[in-house]
Amino acid sequence: MSTATLDRPAAAEAPAESLYARIGALLGLKAAVHSEVDLIERLEKGLGVASVQSLRTRVGLTDAETFELIAPRRTLNRRETSGQLLSREEADKTVRVARVAARAQQVFGGKPDYAAEWLRSANSALGDRTPMQALLTESGALAVEELLVGIEHGMFA
Repeated sequence: MSTATLDRPAAAEAPAESLYARIGALLGLKAAVHSEVDLIERLEKGLGVASVQSLRTRVGLTDAETFELIAPRRTLNRRETSGQLLSREEADKTVRVARVAARAQQVFGGKPDYAAEWLRSANSALGDRTPMQALLTESGALAVEELLVGIEHGMFA
C-alpha cells in the first residue's frame, strides 16, 4: 500500500436524510421541513390536495388507502376543483401517513419498495392488522412508529 493511500482522508459519508426532510419530500412541500415546529407551521398555513397527490405517488398509496386514511374521493375532488385547502383533520391524516411512510423508508435503508411491502403486511404486534390499517387512528400510528423504532434498534417485532 502506498503512503499516498494512507494520507488520504476517508471519504465522508453523505448524511442520512432527516425524517422531517423525507416527510416534506413525500408531501411535495417546496419549503424545507426541519422539525415538528416546521410541520406545525406548515399545517397552520394549510395543505393543498397536491400534497395528497404527491404522497400517493411517492408512497404508492392505492385509491382505497387514500380514501380510507385521508378523505373520501368526493371530498378530495371537491377541494381540488374549488381550490380549497385540506381541513385540519385531513391535513393531519395526510401528515400521519407521510410520517409513518418516511419513518419506514428511513428504517429500511431508504428502500421504498421494502418499506411499502412492510406497511402492507399483517403484523401480530398490531393484532394481525397491517401497519396501513393501523394508521386509521393516532394510537395505531403510534404503535406502528414504536414497531419501527424497535426494528431500527434490533428488537424485531
